[in-house]
Amino acid sequence: MKAFFLLLLVSFLQLMITTCSSAPLDPDAVVQGSWDYYKRAFIIDGRVVRPKNDYDTVSEGESYAMLRAVLMGDRKTFDECLEWTESFLSRKTLSGDHLLAWHFQNGRISDKTAASDADIDYAFSLILASQKWNETRYLELAREVMQSILDHETVELNGRLYLLPATEMEPATNGLIAQNPSYYAPSSFKVFYEVSGDKRWIRLADTAYNLVRRLQKSREGVNANGLVPDWCALDENGDIKPLPDKSNLFGWDAVRVPLRMMADYQLNHDHRALEVLRRFSLFFESEFNRNGRILSEYSCENGTGKPYESPLFYTAAYTATEAAGSSVASAILQRQREYIVQNGNDFFYGDSDDYYVNSLAWLVEYYQINKTSREP
Repeated sequence: MKAFFLLLLVSFLQLMITTCSSAPLDPDAVVQGSWDYYKRAFIIDGRVVRPKNDYDTVSEGESYAMLRAVLMGDRKTFDECLEWTESFLSRKTLSGDHLLAWHFQNGRISDKTAASDADIDYAFSLILASQKWNETRYLELAREVMQSILDHETVELNGRLYLLPATEMEPATNGLIAQNPSYYAPSSFKVFYEVSGDKRWIRLADTAYNLVRRLQKSREGVNANGLVPDWCALDENGDIKPLPDKSNLFGWDAVRVPLRMMADYQLNHDHRALEVLRRFSLFFESEFNRNGRILSEYSCENGTGKPYESPLFYTAAYTATEAAGSSVASAILQRQREYIVQNGNDFFYGDSDDYYVNSLAWLVEYYQINKTSREP
């Protein structure tokens, strides 16, 4: 009997701290409260940790935290993360460039390979910080990182400039060049061009749209459903192929593609971004109307999803359907918000230890606050 009443008490307490889907949410409170929680749960003296991975650190985590700190106007956290990143992840001594080693564990760099998505977000956060706080040293470092990206993380193929996912990445079998569509950030590339005047950044932005649109339409004669895979490859002719031993699902990498495209649409009104988002939206609208939910890790060929849900995939679905003006956008938003848990003034999404989901899902509420007029 005691166990029964204890179970009731625990259930009641969980209900009290969880934001009910029917209760109105204040986007400002969620954005601030989720940032406060994120700092306490995932940032230790400037190092962003992943509790589910034995408290290791990846370079993307530092760049996510720094970008978020700028958007939140939190210079203290930004500087702490910058100092730790430059002290422990910078490859200046190891490789002579200004990129970041991607993995840190047990007090040392465990893999010095640089991941281009982290380097891009890192440079972008530094530029935003230099503008926000009028600090030239941020901009100087951003310029060095940008140059290193162009020097070490791009490749020319048949007259087009492509982004390499990582440095020291050997060509796959048959000389295929690896591609990760979610690493391309056209809105950031446009800012890099404004800062540097180097037209290669515009070429990379054009490549982003060329690659994603090709992936959305067809691959090797197979009619696609508007989704893009986590990974793919290019052969010597620039044709798209599967990448051996890498995910070809619309999964935990590719879920970021709609977020990248929405950034370019919202900031620059690029019509190509809207075209991409509309193709995503057609799939998500059909899926939601058919099943009443959005699943995770979809096949890009037959649209079959894994049998579980995640607030991050609802985030991607809302981003696309809202931009496209879909009738299901508001319902998808409500489903995404059902994952928001409130504990006092803190907010987090789903699993309190899930660093990755909590790094990105909050962008929905930030978007609600910062909506601007866009093309129909």
